Amino acid sequence: MTPPPDGPPDRPTALLLGVDTGGTHTTVIVGHRDLTVLARAEGPGAAMRPEGAEHSAVVIAETARRAAGLAGVELPADRLVVGAAGAGRAREQRALEAALMARGVARQARAMSDGEIALAAAFGAGDRGGVAFARDPQGQVHRSGGFGWQLGDEGGGYWLGRRALQAASRAYDGRGEGSTLLSRLLAALGLTDFDTLIGWATLATPAQVAALAPHVLNAAREGEAVAQRTVDDAARELVALVRVLARHFPAGKPLAVATGGGLLRPTSPLLAAFRAALAADLPRAILASGPVDAPLGALRLAAELS
Repeated sequence: MTPPPDGPPDRPTALLLGVDTGGTHTTVIVGHRDLTVLARAEGPGAAMRPEGAEHSAVVIAETARRAAGLAGVELPADRLVVGAAGAGRAREQRALEAALMARGVARQARAMSDGEIALAAAFGAGDRGGVAFARDPQGQVHRSGGFGWQLGDEGGGYWLGRRALQAASRAYDGRGEGSTLLSRLLAALGLTDFDTLIGWATLATPAQVAALAPHVLNAAREGEAVAQRTVDDAARELVALVRVLARHFPAGKPLAVATGGGLLRPTSPLLAAFRAALAADLPRAILASGPVDAPLGALRLAAELS
């Protein structure tokens, strides 16, 4: 973290920004130290890639300026905290902080992984599509999963999108059960047949594959059998992340769990499947009634910066 020249302001009206960004979506909250939210703006994804701090900063800065406009305030903010997918290492964090301050978004910036701000918004433990974080009774933070689409992302957006493409191909050539996923994907992507889907998949970025996940969830909601099994498998993968972190807490005592991310909204079939799998596999877990507001967690951390 790079401190501002004169130190952080202590006045209650200090202007703060809380940012949550992933592969497909960015949210910026403008607020004050008492966590009063002045405005919220949405933008495209700005997940960190190797040497990609400048690209991420451009998207975040654009979204932050729209949020500031809605709030009727001017940037730079006094302090900013951003939770970014792909920013789990110090080198990427420092690069993103410097890029945001250079663009005049904030006088002081701190970057961290998106899971960490979700944890700050929760109450003791957080799970976020493909990655989980927990804070044990001693205050130490532990992590499970979240190593990117190449190494895992089990239960996350890319994983669901990849499974949908696999199911479509297996249904097409008869290796798997018949499924409507192929026709759904073709319609969603504006393609005509399986051959054009092959061409699309060959060139698709991880974010484009992850963007197929909502179509899997919609199919599962409508009773599509293959999609339902895929969602159930994703839920079990997410529960496995929680089970690993449960080892850091006293056995037999209740374990607070909260969820965050667009795939785990209140009406999502993935959340319903996760709730059922968690109850069966980890009965002592208590799932929060609502999802974590990760950008608000970032705003809270910005208020605590010194």
